[in-house]
Amino acid sequence: MTNSEKAFPLWAGLFTLIFFFGCVPQGKVYRVKPARVGWQAIHNVAVLGFDGPYGENLRRQVFHRLAEVQYFNPKDTSQNPALSHVSYDKAGDYEFFHAIEDLGVDVVITGRVSVHVHDAPGVDQVEVKEGTGYYKKEKDASGQWVDVEIKRTVIRPIPYVMREARLESEFKVWDVLRRVVVAAGEVTEAERGKFGGDKEYASSGHALSNLPTSSATADGLSARTAAKLIARLSRMKLAGVLKLDETGGATVKQGVALAKSGHWKAAMQIWEQVVREEPGQAAAYYNLGVAREGLGTVEDLKTARDLYKRAAALGTNRLYTDGILRVDRVIGDSRIE
Repeated sequence: MTNSEKAFPLWAGLFTLIFFFGCVPQGKVYRVKPARVGWQAIHNVAVLGFDGPYGENLRRQVFHRLAEVQYFNPKDTSQNPALSHVSYDKAGDYEFFHAIEDLGVDVVITGRVSVHVHDAPGVDQVEVKEGTGYYKKEKDASGQWVDVEIKRTVIRPIPYVMREARLESEFKVWDVLRRVVVAAGEVTEAERGKFGGDKEYASSGHALSNLPTSSATADGLSARTAAKLIARLSRMKLAGVLKLDETGGATVKQGVALAKSGHWKAAMQIWEQVVREEPGQAAAYYNLGVAREGLGTVEDLKTARDLYKRAAALGTNRLYTDGILRVDRVIGDSRIE
């Protein structure tokens, strides 16, 4: 075999590699196996736009909610014209990362949202009291005789509106350095309420005149969605440093299992039941403290501190005192009274 024949396979291999990489689509960033990301190290977060007619509404709510969490430092991008074209559908391509590379943050949040508000009008036949123009003497609360109008019961048609509203959102959290998704999911909020009709004179304020605008309803749904989304992220951040207490019996352990699988609301309900029925269960108080600390707001941190102190008064587990010191440090660093 000649030298040129020996060299042919090498040149052929190089040509094949050049051809292959030259033909890889340049639109998307391809990662075969995303790297593991430690949420403990994530602090600076940029909130990008959310696609959809109510996207700016939800983006604003997410930013404000994020600003309440002591473990995150949010960056508002609403006034950055270079990011106006960045959307959820484009997240992950080279243009996306080129636009966010100079933000100086650890991760960015983006998503899309849709809101549906449907009003169905109707009429109820409602019993109401109306004056007759005739009066009678009765004693008032002070014992004085006064004239009181005699009323009669009549049936009147009272219009109502049945409002059904639903917000559906998707989100992704991108690690800027590694260019991988570190969190993704869906959050849905819905509500249904009747205004007017047989609710017109109820003390709950569901008169037809109190029917909120569609935008106000969307605001409420967005606020609750943002709270759920940030609660999920803040608990992911602290999952690596906050250890739950499994020493409180089968019921407490059931709550721990639910919390570890992400079902924090159900876990908290179980621990709250434990402390009602067995107020001496230190583990249940401590785990409730972890759940509240995971939300990260000032109010929740103070509640967590109280729960840790209650646990420490009932037991000697090192977790309890560590929890008190940790929360005190966060509150102190934030100059919160």
